[in-house]
Amino acid sequence: MTKKNSKRIQIVRIASQIVFTVLFFVLLIASGQATAKTFTYTDSFFYFDPLLLLVNFLATGTIAKIFLLSLIPVALTLVFGRFFCGWVCPFGAINQLFTRIFKKSRKEKRIVDKKLLKLKYVVLFLVLAFALVDTHIAGWFDPFSLLTRSSAVAINPAVNHVVENSLKKGAMDEGLVSKSLKPLYSFSRKNILTNKQRAFVQSVIIGLIFLLILLLNLYKKRFYCNYICPLGALYGLLAKFSFLNLTVKDTCKSCNVCANNCTYNGSPYQDYMKSECLVCYNCFNDCPHQAIENSFQLPKKSNITSIDIGRRKMVGSLAAGLFVGSLPKISQHGKKRTHSFTRPPGSAPEAEFLQKCIRCGQCMQVCPTNLIQPALFQSGTGGLWTPVLNPSVGYCEYECNKCTQVCPTEAIQKLTVKEKKEFKIGTSVIDRNRCYTYADGYNCAVCEEHCPVPDKAIKFREVEIWNFEGKLVKVKQIYVIPDRCIGCGHCENVCPRSDAPGIFLSAEEEQREELAFY
Repeated sequence: MTKKNSKRIQIVRIASQIVFTVLFFVLLIASGQATAKTFTYTDSFFYFDPLLLLVNFLATGTIAKIFLLSLIPVALTLVFGRFFCGWVCPFGAINQLFTRIFKKSRKEKRIVDKKLLKLKYVVLFLVLAFALVDTHIAGWFDPFSLLTRSSAVAINPAVNHVVENSLKKGAMDEGLVSKSLKPLYSFSRKNILTNKQRAFVQSVIIGLIFLLILLLNLYKKRFYCNYICPLGALYGLLAKFSFLNLTVKDTCKSCNVCANNCTYNGSPYQDYMKSECLVCYNCFNDCPHQAIENSFQLPKKSNITSIDIGRRKMVGSLAAGLFVGSLPKISQHGKKRTHSFTRPPGSAPEAEFLQKCIRCGQCMQVCPTNLIQPALFQSGTGGLWTPVLNPSVGYCEYECNKCTQVCPTEAIQKLTVKEKKEFKIGTSVIDRNRCYTYADGYNCAVCEEHCPVPDKAIKFREVEIWNFEGKLVKVKQIYVIPDRCIGCGHCENVCPRSDAPGIFLSAEEEQREELAFY
């Protein structure tokens, strides 16, 4: 291949990376912006992820038909090799960008670290083994889930805060700067920025993990892609049987310059492995003698070059995954009959929910009031980063069903606005030690005023009680009608008490759990 042609292919590859990365963030940001009203296809990328197809099949025994779209990149991988990681994956493109930024500061010998390359295959086997025992950790490592979750919980809120404050201050100033910034701020306020500044309990942790992954590119090129990503490992196992093969011609001078920009430090001349090659064509462009060529041929044993994982490591990874993956199921969270947390409307029963949820955070991104938060250990270690509701931060908007529209695995079922209004998330409970109408003996109607249910799930009854001054007074005490309450948490969110709310959302009578809690 001539240098001119290889340069063209490189340009096309870079353009492809930019297009898919921009598309990913445009869809993601659009779903959480101020004017977003309807479904914006933010889950489209997940349907082309064969790892999620495989993991959800192992966990649930079923396959959602739309995930069969992931067989398209699988088929293309069998032809062109591991092209998806080098041409399509947005997180791969971001890691490639930071690899390039850190290039001068990274002192890396041009050798293939085969021990580290094996690590992602170990991660893959662990993920699959966990899925077999109904423990879902694929979302912790899957590139689409990781990038979406990091963006929704950390990156987008941080950028929103910076843009909102910097543009707003500039737009409010007088002079030329203000005139130029006002239109930009108005456009951002209308089309990009969220109505409410998002805040998440784990934004620091999730943000630092994302930052660490990017900083690891200082140590090794595309560290996450080469050594951690289970989706990359799955594509690597497929790519070793691909038709595409890179070879060197007789004009090769053994200079190994082709290894300079190889993403895994190999080259067609030395340590060429089809399972690790991202088909980036950097080697074609770097070769000073145009001695590299590609060909399409049926895979033969002689040209199937890949990382030798080893039977012991593979069996050990699967055994360890089966054992460790079973631990969350035998913990107290797997047996207790009560729980204090609530899930978004339309959520499946807990056992099924934990099998299906990929911890992507899309429901958190689209929630307009910031009610949906990433879980820590409310539902055990197996529920880390799954969505839970926190009414102290937000409430479930009565006319909104956005979270029910974006879940790619249907851990949260799709509901119409009408169905969502009737879906019982939980039940509000009065804390009589804190509610003003009980503990202090004076009237307060804030929760009743904000109850969105047409017939009002919160009512008053007049009683005589001794107030905090020791006087016998008549007070309109609030009470909840459980059959009307849908568990939106609006009452808890607006309760005027500053120490702790006098009414709170509980998981009592939640519709998703008609049977005993798993």
